[in-house]
Amino acid sequence: MTDDVAIDKKALLEPFPYHKKLRDHLKSRKKTWQWFKDEKVKAQQVESFKKNLLKNTYRLDLDSHANLYRVSDAICKDLNIDAQVTFYQENNSLQVNASISVIEREAHIVFSGNVLQLLDDKQLKALIAHELSHYLFFKIEDGDYEVTQRIVLALANDSRSEDSIIETARIFQLYLELFCDTGAFKSCREHYTVIQMLIKLNTGLADVNAQSYLDQAKEIISQEDESTNQQTHPESYLRSIALDLKARNSKDYEEELHRLIEGKWDINSLDIFEQEETRALTSDFIQLILRPQWINSNAVMNLAQQFFPDFNRSEKIDTSSLSRKLKHTTPSTKSYLCYLLLDFARIDSALEKLPLAHTLEVSELLELKEDYERILRKELKLTIRDFKKLKEEAMNDLSRVTENPDSSIYDNE
Repeated sequence: MTDDVAIDKKALLEPFPYHKKLRDHLKSRKKTWQWFKDEKVKAQQVESFKKNLLKNTYRLDLDSHANLYRVSDAICKDLNIDAQVTFYQENNSLQVNASISVIEREAHIVFSGNVLQLLDDKQLKALIAHELSHYLFFKIEDGDYEVTQRIVLALANDSRSEDSIIETARIFQLYLELFCDTGAFKSCREHYTVIQMLIKLNTGLADVNAQSYLDQAKEIISQEDESTNQQTHPESYLRSIALDLKARNSKDYEEELHRLIEGKWDINSLDIFEQEETRALTSDFIQLILRPQWINSNAVMNLAQQFFPDFNRSEKIDTSSLSRKLKHTTPSTKSYLCYLLLDFARIDSALEKLPLAHTLEVSELLELKEDYERILRKELKLTIRDFKKLKEEAMNDLSRVTENPDSSIYDNE
């Protein structure tokens, strides 16, 4: 629950590039953006929220918990925000956690479980700073990012939405948690405390070692080449790595976070930006296949137009961009591209073995040869020996084709 409140810009955390990119994308949909921006929290909704909050919590007042309010005042000064903070302890909750609800300038922070007993003073400050960074995120740039979040979550929660919208919302939320961890780091001025707080919330242990956990986290990512699969909060080891990168002012900070959060190009989990990029790269891929004049038969062109109804052959192909992208891809995406090659290799029997040889050359150029040959053997049901013979015959046939040098697949970088 929020409303727009302007915040002085001179001491703010920067949202991540992904947040800005999605904000700009949604803001370009002017009618949708304006509708969500104008939508206000109604008085009865506020009253209902506060009533339910009081029913399910114990309010921690200033007289009995002055230390909490001193900490929140210090954090508000650190982060340059004007939140009116109230603390609560949730009733009958065993899960160790904290959450925040924002109404205009009010920040209602709810503790769950034995948080107040588990964390020391510095770690408690890290937790409160993390929660108040949510408030900050909602208020910066005239509330743009709060509007962005409401739009993308509303779209993702619609049963009619495409998977790409759900993936976009997921990545947005994951980066938001890293933003708030950065706020905690900024307020505490060192990252070990924030890491200790994260470990305690996840394990319930009273004594933890931040450096030991960091070593463990680094060991995990050195052995695992996958990004997070969480929906709202990245795994604690990834959050710890992100904090360590930030604390060391790593020059690869954003690149590493992209690897940890967004991961490789995966055809099975595209966000709205990757979806559009995949469409463009697929077009380039088909343009590369159709580069030789001899392969542009009616059957082949008809297949290309099944992918892109307005497809027209072009001499300009960004092969280097495609090659770079393929260096950071998943097996499922490589399979998608290999089956694309196979479709064009087999669509026109009148061309005999030439398309097979040509697509093998394309696969070699793009470092897909091993994957493509494995799929060819499987789909053509050939032994290794028979496949080797077929490939030799196809390559011999292709070598006898006289082709304009301008149509070579090797000269367009």
